[in-house]
Amino acid sequence: PAFQPQAGIRDPESCLVGSEMCIRDSALRDLSYDFALQTTLLFRVSVIVALVVLGIITYQQYRSDIQLQRQAESSADRLEDFARTLTRTNQEALRPADLAKLRQELGHSLSDAAQRLELLEKRSAASTRIIADATRSVVFLQGAYAFRDLESDRVLRYQVDDEGNPLFTLRGQPLLTLEGEGEIAERPFTGTAFVVSKSGALLTNRHVALPWEDDTRVEALIESGMKPFLIKFVGYLPGIRTAFPVELLQASDDADLALLLCTELTSDLPWLKLGDRPAEPGDEVIVMGYPTGLRAMLAQTGDSFLAAMEEGESLDFWTVAERLAQADYIRPLASRGIVGQRTAATVVYDADTTHGGSGGPVLDINGHAIAINTAIIPEYGGSNFGIPVEHARRLLRAAGVELE
Repeated sequence: PAFQPQAGIRDPESCLVGSEMCIRDSALRDLSYDFALQTTLLFRVSVIVALVVLGIITYQQYRSDIQLQRQAESSADRLEDFARTLTRTNQEALRPADLAKLRQELGHSLSDAAQRLELLEKRSAASTRIIADATRSVVFLQGAYAFRDLESDRVLRYQVDDEGNPLFTLRGQPLLTLEGEGEIAERPFTGTAFVVSKSGALLTNRHVALPWEDDTRVEALIESGMKPFLIKFVGYLPGIRTAFPVELLQASDDADLALLLCTELTSDLPWLKLGDRPAEPGDEVIVMGYPTGLRAMLAQTGDSFLAAMEEGESLDFWTVAERLAQADYIRPLASRGIVGQRTAATVVYDADTTHGGSGGPVLDINGHAIAINTAIIPEYGGSNFGIPVEHARRLLRAAGVELE
């Protein structure tokens, strides 16, 4: 009879051609078959319970191993952090060599800080000292000019009525004439100058000393045959309560400069030195002068002085200056700035100034004049112009003025 394999037993030929995996699978099936059919129920339950208990124990052991691993890693992290802390502590610890180096660095730092502080104090103190020293050398100029007809040699005057009162047009403008005995039609002006020599030489702008050249409103008079001339030209210095006469010594044809002379004030007259080093961009400068003329000085007097002025009989151009001088209110204003640009013809800086400050000195941090303030740009307050002091030296040499 043909061979009949028992249940659960494979064909030997299939096992022979099977792999090792096939043999294991066959063994597991045989074991499962025997366990399910040839064992008692109690045995099977006991084995299943034992397997469950073993699984639980294995899972708990796995959880315990994971926890221990995490604790170990945490401990390692703490140890690493502590090691880094120790490293930093050791690095920050002061050894004798480190202490010496620290003292040296601290000494340098303190020295640098002290030098910077000293420089700031010097600059602040220097500005105060420079302004105080230069104030007595900055002159307030006050003058007036009129016009004379070249053909008749008559002076242009205000037209008056029979009682001597001035006459005006319908637009409120005064009537002018070359006839009659009315007052001379004066054109007042103010400006700034500064003393540059013990002999009383003053530097200012040409357009201050010859103001009609810069006045477009009188061009028509000059073209019609009128010649301008100075009626009065005086100066005031702080601390001196009376005016002194000023005369034009020489005007430059190459730059906006003029040289004036005050011969009545020569003893103990303070003067400003001209700088030897040209201004450079970034240099600090101090500009001094009398911007807006009498108006700025009146604004500094206070209510009591202004009230007394209002009670006076005359508030004309000359009387106001005399009253200010007598009360010691004629003092220049000062402003600080930085040189922005320099050319052979111009020094540009941002120190505040305005009309009336023309002719004032532009001082460096040593108190030396490095330029003569000459012009502003009304549309751009950040730029004002000065004539480099080299041009002033040439003018002084041409006029024969020796500097001390």
